[in-house]
Amino acid sequence: MRFEFTLVAPLVLLLACGCNPPPVAPSTSMPPATATSNLTAGSVPAAKPVSAPAAEPAKDAAEPHYYLDHAQVGLPTARLWIGASEVNAEICATLPQVATGLMHRTGIGPNEAMLFVFGTGDRRSFYMKNVTFDIAAAYIDTEGEVREIIQLKRQEAIPVTSVSDNIQFVLETAPDWFSRNGVKPGTLIRTETGSLRAVLGPRAVLR
Repeated sequence: MRFEFTLVAPLVLLLACGCNPPPVAPSTSMPPATATSNLTAGSVPAAKPVSAPAAEPAKDAAEPHYYLDHAQVGLPTARLWIGASEVNAEICATLPQVATGLMHRTGIGPNEAMLFVFGTGDRRSFYMKNVTFDIAAAYIDTEGEVREIIQLKRQEAIPVTSVSDNIQFVLETAPDWFSRNGVKPGTLIRTETGSLRAVLGPRAVLR
């Protein structure tokens, strides 16, 4: 999935599971973004990609990128209630985390998940650079409602952009997780202590 970015240098499309990083969130309560990551976000009329990986691939290998060159470990987690199901999801909220996503991992378990958190609703795009296995992803709006569910193919460098321009969260899972658990557009996702926006939104560094 992905976005445009305005840190110190022009942002190239990042990603792990593929998304382009969006600009730094406008809230002063959010910590400053660091210069590494794996996602794609943006706030332009056109959709932005990130990694499920997170952004469009760089055209010039010499251009800066924000995703890591190795798999992420030790990410924070949160228990999510998704309709009648629940899952313990890894949380990606910083620039390097979002840009890297699932990159460089060997696979995703049948009940594993990764949630990308942004500061605001926008159009999101994800692609699969450096991801060698298929996944499914849910584009989730500011109210925590699943708006779209997409399938992302391994190593696919073309970002898949959301139809909605109000996507604040993206949840990545095994390819059949949503169908296995009866999760469809319209399903509400929340944490065990409150809404996604209230509990996890403040962690976002990217808009």
